[in-house]
Amino acid sequence: MDVTDPQDPVAAPTTPSRWGRLQRVLPAHPLRSGFAVALGVLLAMALAATIAGISTVLMSIFLGVFLALGLDPAVRALERRGVRRPIGVAIVAVAFLLLVVAILLVVVPAIVRQLAAVVVGAPETIESMQQSQWYLDLERNLGVDLSAVVAEGVQSLTTLSSFLTISGGVLKAGFGVVGAVSSFVMVSVLTLYFVASLESIKQSAARLVPAYRRASFSRLLDEVTSSVGGVVAGGVTLSSINAAVVLVLQLLVGSPAPAVLAIAAFFVTLVPMIGSLVFLVIGGIATLFVSPTAALIFVIAYFAYIQIEAYVVTPRVMGRAAAVPSVLVIIGAMIGATLLGLLGALVAIPITASILIVIRQVWIPRQDSETTPPIE
Repeated sequence: MDVTDPQDPVAAPTTPSRWGRLQRVLPAHPLRSGFAVALGVLLAMALAATIAGISTVLMSIFLGVFLALGLDPAVRALERRGVRRPIGVAIVAVAFLLLVVAILLVVVPAIVRQLAAVVVGAPETIESMQQSQWYLDLERNLGVDLSAVVAEGVQSLTTLSSFLTISGGVLKAGFGVVGAVSSFVMVSVLTLYFVASLESIKQSAARLVPAYRRASFSRLLDEVTSSVGGVVAGGVTLSSINAAVVLVLQLLVGSPAPAVLAIAAFFVTLVPMIGSLVFLVIGGIATLFVSPTAALIFVIAYFAYIQIEAYVVTPRVMGRAAAVPSVLVIIGAMIGATLLGLLGALVAIPITASILIVIRQVWIPRQDSETTPPIE
């Protein structure tokens, strides 16, 4: 009698049974697999909650690294002049601390005084604006009693509910100021630490890759950090020049808060390409409270500076540090602002420049080396 061997591929049935198909789809141990999947989901949720809970700390660390890369070009410039790196780091750290102290002791009190002066002089400013000819012409052309609208708005602010809302907002803003000061101090400390240990951090990162790739990895990492540092330092320099121009213009037109507008210009113009245009609108509206003539003078002068900045100042300051196409800068700034707000817009150019360096140094050479199609 012939015995059919079940392992014989000829004698085995060619059509699998329904149970065999289910065995290939279903896991071997459904209960154990279900618990493993549930445990994985719980761990993922716990990790996401942990990251959300320490998001402030992570942002402070990221900002510290970002500022350290911006200070590293100054250290390298001192090294090129014969200064040893530890001494160069110490010089840059002392200069950074002096800048922080100057901001805390000089700039902040000046801003507070100017804001207080603006609040105290607000009724007189509104009254003089209502008596100006352009205001009367606007009111006549619109056919609306703007004075009554302003008076009604001021009266609504004096109600109990508005007072409670404003006081709660002021209390919340006070806690926000305390948190901002503590975060500022922590970021400053982290920045100094990263500046001092940047080389050791890069060496430790290089040891995480295989030995035969460390040389190319270290070279690529140096290029990325140098590019990011150049972009950050150049952006801060451009914003500082922009703030100085705004300060001079506001002093010339007689603005009651020139330092406030200069600080606002510094932070707004940190956003690449579109920051100056945004502040053109902000500064023009703010100067309108002085007079329409002052606002017109500021808008014309600042627009002229924007042209000079685009064609003269930026090429000299940035050089080759930001060799990024303009369309990529705009797209990166939009994506960064959507994800991380102002900070995301600030790091748009450095991150985009880093991605382009990796593509040019790694991806494109790898594609160029493949000259024959793969064998199928």
